[in-house]
Amino acid sequence: MDFDAVDRAILEILRTDGRATHAQIAKQVGLSAPAVGERIRKLEHAGVILGYRAVIDPGKVGLGISAFVAISPQPRKPAALLVERLLAMPEVEELHAVAGTYAYVAKVRVTDTPALDAFLDRLFMLDGVERTETTMVLRTNAERPLHLPFEGAA
Repeated sequence: MDFDAVDRAILEILRTDGRATHAQIAKQVGLSAPAVGERIRKLEHAGVILGYRAVIDPGKVGLGISAFVAISPQPRKPAALLVERLLAMPEVEELHAVAGTYAYVAKVRVTDTPALDAFLDRLFMLDGVERTETTMVLRTNAERPLHLPFEGAA
Protein backbone atom coordinates (compact mmCIF):
# COMPACT_ATOMS: atom_id res chain seq x y z
CA MET A 1 0.00 0.00 0.00
CA ASP A 2 1.29 3.46 -0.87
CA PHE A 3 1.15 6.04 1.90
CA ASP A 4 0.93 9.75 1.31
CA ALA A 5 2.03 12.34 3.86
CA VAL A 6 -1.45 12.48 5.43
CA ASP A 7 -1.62 8.68 5.86
CA ARG A 8 1.83 8.74 7.46
CA ALA A 9 0.76 11.54 9.82
CA ILE A 10 -2.43 9.68 10.78
CA LEU A 11 -0.50 6.49 11.49
CA GLU A 12 2.03 8.37 13.60
CA ILE A 13 -0.73 10.02 15.65
CA LEU A 14 -2.52 6.70 16.20
CA ARG A 15 0.77 4.95 17.00
CA THR A 16 1.31 7.27 19.95
CA ASP A 17 -2.36 7.86 20.88
CA GLY A 18 -4.73 5.14 19.73
CA ARG A 19 -7.62 6.97 21.43
CA ALA A 20 -7.24 10.15 19.37
CA THR A 21 -10.59 11.13 17.90
CA HIS A 22 -11.10 11.75 14.20
CA ALA A 23 -11.65 15.42 15.05
CA GLN A 24 -8.36 15.66 16.95
CA ILE A 25 -6.49 13.97 14.11
CA ALA A 26 -8.25 16.16 11.53
CA LYS A 27 -6.96 19.32 13.24
CA GLN A 28 -3.41 18.01 13.08
CA VAL A 29 -3.47 16.83 9.46
CA GLY A 30 -5.65 19.56 7.93
CA LEU A 31 -8.61 17.41 6.86
CA SER A 32 -12.22 17.09 7.98
CA ALA A 33 -13.10 14.47 10.60
CA PRO A 34 -15.11 12.41 8.04
CA ALA A 35 -12.13 12.44 5.64
CA VAL A 36 -9.86 11.22 8.44
CA GLY A 37 -12.40 8.51 9.31
CA GLU A 38 -12.43 7.32 5.71
CA ARG A 39 -8.63 7.18 5.56
CA ILE A 40 -8.52 5.23 8.83
CA ARG A 41 -11.14 2.77 7.51
CA LYS A 42 -9.02 2.25 4.38
CA LEU A 43 -5.93 1.62 6.52
CA GLU A 44 -7.90 -0.87 8.62
CA HIS A 45 -9.33 -2.69 5.60
CA ALA A 46 -5.87 -2.88 4.02
CA GLY A 47 -4.62 -4.58 7.20
CA VAL A 48 -2.20 -1.76 8.04
CA ILE A 49 -4.04 -1.01 11.29
CA LEU A 50 -4.67 -4.35 12.99
CA GLY A 51 -6.54 -3.09 16.04
CA TYR A 52 -6.54 -0.85 19.08
CA ARG A 53 -5.60 -1.81 22.62
CA ALA A 54 -4.69 -0.40 25.99
CA VAL A 55 -1.02 -0.49 26.93
CA ILE A 56 -0.95 -1.99 30.43
CA ASP A 57 1.93 -1.75 32.88
CA PRO A 58 2.69 -5.43 33.61
CA GLY A 59 4.07 -4.67 37.08
CA LYS A 60 0.90 -2.86 38.10
CA VAL A 61 -1.20 -5.96 37.34
CA GLY A 62 1.11 -8.35 39.16
CA LEU A 63 3.25 -9.56 36.25
CA GLY A 64 6.58 -8.34 37.58
CA ILE A 65 8.80 -10.98 36.00
CA SER A 66 9.51 -11.26 32.29
CA ALA A 67 11.82 -13.67 30.54
CA PHE A 68 12.84 -14.75 27.08
CA VAL A 69 12.72 -18.49 26.56
CA ALA A 70 14.48 -20.06 23.59
CA ILE A 71 12.81 -23.31 22.56
CA SER A 72 14.20 -26.15 20.49
CA PRO A 73 11.53 -28.51 19.13
CA GLN A 74 11.88 -32.27 19.12
CA PRO A 75 13.00 -33.59 15.73
CA ARG A 76 10.34 -35.13 13.51
CA LYS A 77 7.45 -33.55 15.43
CA PRO A 78 5.05 -31.18 13.63
CA ALA A 79 6.06 -27.59 14.45
CA ALA A 80 2.49 -26.33 14.00
CA LEU A 81 1.32 -28.49 16.91
CA LEU A 82 4.07 -27.12 19.15
CA VAL A 83 3.18 -23.55 18.18
CA GLU A 84 -0.47 -24.25 19.05
CA ARG A 85 0.51 -25.64 22.44
CA LEU A 86 2.78 -22.67 23.16
CA LEU A 87 0.12 -20.15 22.18
CA ALA A 88 -2.33 -21.86 24.54
CA MET A 89 -0.09 -20.92 27.49
CA PRO A 90 -1.32 -17.55 28.81
CA GLU A 91 2.15 -16.58 30.04
CA VAL A 92 3.43 -16.43 26.45
CA GLU A 93 3.14 -12.79 25.39
CA GLU A 94 5.10 -13.11 22.14
CA LEU A 95 6.26 -16.10 20.12
CA HIS A 96 8.76 -15.80 17.30
CA ALA A 97 10.14 -18.38 14.89
CA VAL A 98 13.84 -17.58 14.65
CA ALA A 99 16.99 -18.67 12.82
CA GLY A 100 19.82 -20.01 14.93
CA THR A 101 20.37 -22.63 17.59
CA TYR A 102 16.76 -22.52 18.73
CA ALA A 103 13.68 -22.50 16.50
CA TYR A 104 11.47 -20.28 18.68
CA VAL A 105 11.85 -17.49 21.19
CA ALA A 106 8.97 -16.72 23.54
CA LYS A 107 8.59 -13.63 25.68
CA VAL A 108 6.79 -14.64 28.86
CA ARG A 109 5.40 -12.70 31.81
CA VAL A 110 4.69 -14.16 35.23
CA THR A 111 4.05 -12.97 38.78
CA ASP A 112 7.28 -14.07 40.45
CA THR A 113 10.22 -16.46 40.19
CA PRO A 114 8.30 -19.48 41.57
CA ALA A 115 5.70 -18.85 38.83
CA LEU A 116 8.50 -18.72 36.24
CA ASP A 117 9.88 -22.00 37.57
CA ALA A 118 6.40 -23.61 37.37
CA PHE A 119 5.91 -22.26 33.84
CA LEU A 120 9.27 -23.68 32.74
CA ASP A 121 8.35 -27.08 34.23
CA ARG A 122 5.08 -27.10 32.25
CA LEU A 123 6.87 -25.88 29.13
CA PHE A 124 9.49 -28.58 29.24
CA MET A 125 6.78 -31.22 29.61
CA LEU A 126 4.98 -30.05 26.46
CA ASP A 127 4.95 -32.64 23.71
CA GLY A 128 7.36 -31.42 21.06
CA VAL A 129 9.82 -29.49 23.29
CA GLU A 130 13.38 -30.84 23.11
CA ARG A 131 15.20 -28.21 25.19
CA THR A 132 14.92 -24.64 26.39
CA GLU A 133 17.16 -21.81 27.50
CA THR A 134 15.79 -19.01 29.64
CA THR A 135 17.04 -15.45 30.04
CA MET A 136 15.29 -13.58 32.84
CA VAL A 137 14.89 -9.84 32.40
CA LEU A 138 16.43 -7.79 35.23
CA ARG A 139 15.31 -4.38 33.98
CA THR A 140 13.52 -3.14 30.90
CA ASN A 141 15.07 0.01 29.53
CA ALA A 142 12.57 0.51 26.72
CA GLU A 143 9.43 -0.99 25.26
CA ARG A 144 8.44 1.31 22.46
CA PRO A 145 5.60 1.51 19.99
CA LEU A 146 6.35 0.20 16.52
CA HIS A 147 8.90 2.31 14.63
CA LEU A 148 7.40 3.47 11.36
CA PRO A 149 9.93 3.35 8.52
CA PHE A 150 8.75 6.62 7.04
CA GLU A 151 9.01 8.83 10.13
CA GLY A 152 10.32 12.22 9.11
CA ALA A 153 9.63 11.50 5.43
CA ALA A 154 8.11 14.32 3.44
